[in-house]
Amino acid sequence: MGLTREQFDIIYNKYNNRRLDNSIKQDKRLKEIYEKIPQIKDCDLKISSLAVNAARSALNGDTSLKDNLKEDIANVSNQKKALLMANGYQSDYLEPIYDCPICKDTGFVNGQPCECLQKEVIKSLYTTEELNDILQKENFSTFNFDLYSNNFVDEVTGVTALDNIKDVVTFCKEFVDNFDNIDNNSILFYGRAGSGKTFLINCIANELINKSHTVLYLTAVSFFDLLSKITFNQKESSAFGQITKHELLQCDVLIIDDLGSEMANSFTNSALFDCLNYRLIHHKSTIISTNFSLSDLNEVYTDRTFSRILGNYNTFKIFGDDIRIKKFIN
Repeated sequence: MGLTREQFDIIYNKYNNRRLDNSIKQDKRLKEIYEKIPQIKDCDLKISSLAVNAARSALNGDTSLKDNLKEDIANVSNQKKALLMANGYQSDYLEPIYDCPICKDTGFVNGQPCECLQKEVIKSLYTTEELNDILQKENFSTFNFDLYSNNFVDEVTGVTALDNIKDVVTFCKEFVDNFDNIDNNSILFYGRAGSGKTFLINCIANELINKSHTVLYLTAVSFFDLLSKITFNQKESSAFGQITKHELLQCDVLIIDDLGSEMANSFTNSALFDCLNYRLIHHKSTIISTNFSLSDLNEVYTDRTFSRILGNYNTFKIFGDDIRIKKFIN
């Protein structure tokens, strides 16, 4: 998966700690139940005895006795569940505790990486210290509406920059709150440089990362450079070169910042369509920002790519005074 030894050790220890923590929780639950419902301890002792007898009968080839013992074990297990429920507990209260029931906190299913492990890998590779620093500064709590003017009016819609950005931020907050349940989960932010598109993207990324979603942030240049190296099997020493195509396509949220800043050609057009189309089909969220207008996008990229974006993305024009200049002046 392209991890360094140090990154692998961090993830490996994380899974070990999960299993240990859950084992401690389970032991506490068992102690609690034995004290409150002593009959359950008797049930467990009986199950242990029956299991030993079942193993012996299997070794002796006595299948009929083995089947009878299995039935006895099932009956005692049902008695346990009934006792738990009668005392106000869930029937599975004493079952093993897992953060990920699919792989049982091992990270693997049938020898293949579990989805939870793939998410940890992407987090390890891309939730860098630099990105964390940016997200600490650029998030919804630090968003400044004063940078948008009521005097700046869009000529087409007649909406002010301030009213527009308020509507967009409201949408973005609802988007992250309902992320797991929304059908139309991709976004395009377009508008001239300095309008605050990347800041908005960072706001969304920060919230979704905090909700344990895998968020892969790439500039358009890095995105196409990565796809080129994957496609042509070239090696890359940087962290962004470590990711596989599967991880690129399967991450919960793919962010492509500043689309149009790359050197466009037939490869970038084809690669962009293939990636966006795959993620749409598999209901994976993609968030794009660009300095291009919609007509510019249509001109630079293929009709089928443009139609995928326009027909399936929540599209927002961000406009107003140049925020970077305003921040510099202030």
